[in-house]
Amino acid sequence: MMFGKRRREEILREHEAEQAQARFERSERAGKAIYARIADLKKVPRENLPDAVFLLFMEAKQQSELIRRSIKDSTHYDFSFGEMIDRDLATYLAQDAAHALRDHVTNPQTIFEAMSEQLPDIHFTIQQQDAVSMVAAMIREQRLDGILEGLRLAGLLNEVPNRRRAASEIEGPG
Repeated sequence: MMFGKRRREEILREHEAEQAQARFERSERAGKAIYARIADLKKVPRENLPDAVFLLFMEAKQQSELIRRSIKDSTHYDFSFGEMIDRDLATYLAQDAAHALRDHVTNPQTIFEAMSEQLPDIHFTIQQQDAVSMVAAMIREQRLDGILEGLRLAGLLNEVPNRRRAASEIEGPG
């Protein structure tokens, strides 16, 4: 009876690991595509740059949200980055990730394990691949946010609405 239960748990963990690996590979492909598009931003005409960066930022943000939702669905751990914080964002994100990664489940030690000095199995709540995907997505999102901030400081983000307003004034009322 005990061995059957352990075997089922082992099969379940193997299945979870396979699913985590598949999610990781999808996330890695999406991340590579985002970085390729970041590199291609050098080829984008200056007047189109703010829109291109903003769309890419929204895609990176969506990818981060999908990863967080996937982690929440499988582990019930919620990474709630939506609230405003009044401290260093990087430290806040790193602390939250570190806290989540330390969360684990252990089965109670059996009498046999105690007598043979075997440690009980430890099962981390968040798969390593999911954690890597989440941290990588956060880094991509923050990098694009930095590019947007640079465009904002250069005054390029402010030009886009003005150009659109000027274009609509030239065309006249619809």
